[in-house]
Amino acid sequence: MDNRERTFYDILGLSAEATPAQISGAFRTLVKEHHPDRFKDSARKAEAERFLKEVTEAYNTLCRPTLRQEYDRSLARPQSSAVQKSSQEQVRELVGGGIARFRSGDYTSALAMFDHVLRMDPTNDQALFHGGMIRLRNPKWRNQGTQQVERAIEVNPYSAAYVTAYAEFLLENGLNIRAQRLLESALDNHPTDLGLQNLLAQARGDKPSGFSLFRKK
Repeated sequence: MDNRERTFYDILGLSAEATPAQISGAFRTLVKEHHPDRFKDSARKAEAERFLKEVTEAYNTLCRPTLRQEYDRSLARPQSSAVQKSSQEQVRELVGGGIARFRSGDYTSALAMFDHVLRMDPTNDQALFHGGMIRLRNPKWRNQGTQQVERAIEVNPYSAAYVTAYAEFLLENGLNIRAQRLLESALDNHPTDLGLQNLLAQARGDKPSGFSLFRKK
């Protein structure tokens, strides 16, 4: 196996000279071929979700001329030096650290890491989502948090987890119509997701309220 890391072009099955139209076409094809809802086996579904995250990251970089130019320059740098820890690698490490702190409840440190990631990569869906969910906890930051979470869902529409957490927040705060619209749109990408279907029924008033990420103890 080639010991070099796969590039975004490799992930999309394209050459570095691919045109914008070819990049968009490859993205659409891969999404159709590897959509998680095509697989019943949980392991294959999880693998498809991981692969589509890579595909989405590759597409979101290569479809933007400025980001593509920066990425192409990073590929041209010497491979042996420590400086070769690319901005993408730095972002992955910061995101990982931020998520670990988020899960441990250290929201202040996590938010600082996610904000740093977004200064490097404004379209990083994980930093947008987790940073946004932290800000939703504070009424003073709620508008910014809403914008970040909704942007994360726009960047990565194949993450049912993003939609689930945000819909639960909307429902707890009585924003059933917004939750309903969010869930109806998400079910276009996840038509067989029972969790989203149940939340949609809840938003429509078809069943009692269920578990919420922000439920008070």
